[in-house]
Amino acid sequence: MRHTKYFFFLIFLLSWLGHAQAQIEAEEVNRTPYGVVYNHLYYLQPDSYDPVLAARSFRGLPPAEAREAAILLKQVLDGKGMYIDIHRLPEQTNYVDSLSGEAIYYLDRHEPLIYLEKVDSAWFYSRTTVRAIPDLHKETYPFGTQLSTWFQAPAWQVGVLGIKLWQWLGLVLLLLASGLVFWILSRLMRPLVGRLAGLQARHMDALQKPLNRLARLIGLMITVKLVAYVLPILQLIPRLNAILVKALGVLFLFFVIFVVNQIVTIGFHYLKVAAKRTENTLDDQLLPVVMRVLRVIVWALGIIYILDFLGVNVTALLAGISLGGLALALAAQDTVKNFFGSIMIFIDKPFQIGDWIHFDDVDGVVEEVGVRSTRIRTFANSLTYVPNGYLANKTIDNMGLRVYRRFSTTISITYDTPPELINLFTEGIREIIRVHPTTRKDYFEVHLNSFGESALNILLYMFFAAPTWTDELRGRHDIMYAIIKLANDLGIRFAFPTQTLHIEELPSLGGSLTPKPLRPDEAAERRQDSLQGIKDYFTNREHDDQGKQKTFGGDG
Repeated sequence: MRHTKYFFFLIFLLSWLGHAQAQIEAEEVNRTPYGVVYNHLYYLQPDSYDPVLAARSFRGLPPAEAREAAILLKQVLDGKGMYIDIHRLPEQTNYVDSLSGEAIYYLDRHEPLIYLEKVDSAWFYSRTTVRAIPDLHKETYPFGTQLSTWFQAPAWQVGVLGIKLWQWLGLVLLLLASGLVFWILSRLMRPLVGRLAGLQARHMDALQKPLNRLARLIGLMITVKLVAYVLPILQLIPRLNAILVKALGVLFLFFVIFVVNQIVTIGFHYLKVAAKRTENTLDDQLLPVVMRVLRVIVWALGIIYILDFLGVNVTALLAGISLGGLALALAAQDTVKNFFGSIMIFIDKPFQIGDWIHFDDVDGVVEEVGVRSTRIRTFANSLTYVPNGYLANKTIDNMGLRVYRRFSTTISITYDTPPELINLFTEGIREIIRVHPTTRKDYFEVHLNSFGESALNILLYMFFAAPTWTDELRGRHDIMYAIIKLANDLGIRFAFPTQTLHIEELPSLGGSLTPKPLRPDEAAERRQDSLQGIKDYFTNREHDDQGKQKTFGGDG
């Protein structure tokens, strides 16, 4: 019995000490930001509910208005998911905000209207906060806070995992309603998104899936926002409500990131279509790189915003990332050099996709320009990867940018060719160049140029207006064929380096072995007939080549 008395006395003593401690903190309510917030929240808890004492955190208001302001502000904090960690509140009387340099304290940087201020030597909720409380309450609870009064029956007040039965019912109904809203919105958004995108028939197949995905993402984004808008009326316990509000906020931001990336994808589809109409093929290669860079930027900015929303000190984080980025850049100099090399290639445009380029020992056609390297298909059909940092510093001979393609060769004829035929032959070659459809008519050279060891050498120097290597080879074929035909018609023989025993006459064969030259008038007539045949040949070749697929891809 005696021990029982001691036990109850000890319980009474501990209760009195706890009450005395609360009274001590209450006496120092306005000394620090900690005291103001602690007093406000402590006396609005179910176990210590006393709005009169909670109102001491406010100044300049009649008692009734101060009590109402305390209750409404507590509901705003709970509804917005602003869970206040008491242990992180400043306990310094002379606390000063580090950013503004003033004696104020923000409960949450994302809610600039809710803060404390020091007046003379005492701390209170600011006048700005007091004036904003009614509007903040309407914003947080657009449907009011009367829903809980509809479920006052004891059966609805039964708690399961800290959540009352009527709140469980509200969560289930909210989940079902959000699913229905998403289903409706996703179907309403599809035609609307297509109309806003100006979707045309030629883009329908390519953009159908991206637009449907965009419509679903916008539907999810709006649904999450509506759920966050309605959630406060359930008046869940502060910690749970704070978790749900943060989770919905993060989910909403992720959907925003996905929506922006999807818009980037759709926008770049139109840019790709426009790029195909330009002559510069490097645009087609640049767009995917720019799109990837934009997506990385969108994700980086989105992650930073999410971290800031979760209360992470983004400024310190960015400072750390900057130092880490510098260290990474120093450790990966080649990667950084290649990245900037690709930027310089895209800006300067020394070549395009399909150009035949030559540098060092590399000779081939450009297939792709990536972020790190450029792929070149050699004429041995192998694939060469060249780092862009290395390529940007090399002297590149772009054969694909030639306006004309040169053809220089020597035509060797025998020493026994009569002088008259030489002039007819060279003039005939000039006429061949003039009548060919792809030759440069204002600049070419055809002349008897040198005496060789076994031949008379005629210089042929000319140019083709050929956009590809295949066109150049076709032009060479035409010119060489025409020259051979002209020589055959004129009786001119091509020489080759040999040593022969020259016998002027052989009695057994009845005369000289040297072909008898044509008379000048006969040679001129034959040349005219030959050139007419060559013109007809060129015309027929041009008609036959129209519409044919080129046999060698690229500009070579």
